[in-house]
Amino acid sequence: ELYNPCPGVMENTPASNGYQGGFMSQLMAKDLGLAMEAAVASQTSTPMGSLARNLFNFHNGQGNGQKDFSSLFEFYQKQNQA
Repeated sequence: ELYNPCPGVMENTPASNGYQGGFMSQLMAKDLGLAMEAAVASQTSTPMGSLARNLFNFHNGQGNGQKDFSSLFEFYQKQNQA
């Protein structure tokens, strides 16, 4: 394994460092937005891409934009606990 979003599974990954470092969630949302723009321009349906963008936008709106993109794992953990 090269990467794991679960804290404590692998050393020296953002997940084991409070999701600090790595590729920020806000950049993932930006890139997904660019991909969606390209999809619209080419008249291509990308329902999963749209869902992913919406998830990251919501996650970032909760104050997680500076965290690594794998911090979305925390979102799912919190949903499970609710």
